[in-house]
Amino acid sequence: MQAISQSRYGLEETLELVDIPKPVPKSKEVLVKVSAASVDAGVLHLMTGDIPMVRLIFGIRAPRSRPGMSFSGTVAEVGSEVTGFEIGQTVFGTGSGAFAEFALAKQDKLAVLPEGSDLALASTLPVSASTALQAVRDYGKIKSGQRVLVTGASGGVGSFAVQFAAQQGAIITGVCTSDKQEFVSRLGASKTIDYKLEKINGVYDVIIDIASPLSLKETRKLLAPGGTLVIVGAASKHGSSGMGRNLGASFISSFVKESLVWLMQSENKDDLEKLSALLTQGKIQSVVDKVFPLEQTRKAVEFFTSGKIKGKVVIQILP
Repeated sequence: MQAISQSRYGLEETLELVDIPKPVPKSKEVLVKVSAASVDAGVLHLMTGDIPMVRLIFGIRAPRSRPGMSFSGTVAEVGSEVTGFEIGQTVFGTGSGAFAEFALAKQDKLAVLPEGSDLALASTLPVSASTALQAVRDYGKIKSGQRVLVTGASGGVGSFAVQFAAQQGAIITGVCTSDKQEFVSRLGASKTIDYKLEKINGVYDVIIDIASPLSLKETRKLLAPGGTLVIVGAASKHGSSGMGRNLGASFISSFVKESLVWLMQSENKDDLEKLSALLTQGKIQSVVDKVFPLEQTRKAVEFFTSGKIKGKVVIQILP
């Protein structure tokens, strides 16, 4: 099968299209013929090894796994102990090495898609949309009428977070550049702030901090008394591990009346099924900015890191 491989840490220049044997599922794994896979920040962290913890778990000098996490496709083979999945079913979820013609996934990281689902759109949900859902629902506990600030509002997680917060009846301010303000407003933001041209100000009950240009101290000043700051991801700026921000927030939270939390996202079947229903019913939209074929994965990653993206970038493996 064809797959994207990586022999050293880095960005798009480290990626190679190779021919390798098709993987064989273990007893509790599902082999999926991949139709589409999406690019997200988590994939970048695993590719670059910019977070020390990543290297400790996934390889000190080079990544031990191939790139790609979030995907959709068709069940090709099931392990001996797998239940609930059959060959030929259309599914979506997460698995290591998803930038390939076939990928393995654990059965609790997959869900069945309704017949006729758009597989490119479905591939964007398992990481980005589930992260946004958990940030809004579980960590931010956003309610109707609350003032909510979403930084990185035009990106993969941010575009979903704005939608989920809007569904809860929140009053949303989205932080993005001026060329993306109309896009973020269409998703449900009442106000947008171009962080390059104006100061981020206001008072907010909940801040979903995905890609903040502010320091932790500056961000805290925007919180209402007793408010909640949800830090999403492990880097606020590309090229920085960002762990100091996360760990600092966790430490400070013990001594202040505001809640400063670090989101630890985890894909699960229940959330995947909920997201599939929301997409099918038209209650959320996944905005795919560009689609690249597998052989142009380098260009897909380059575009993802360019700062030009609105929504998601998808790698199409099968037509």
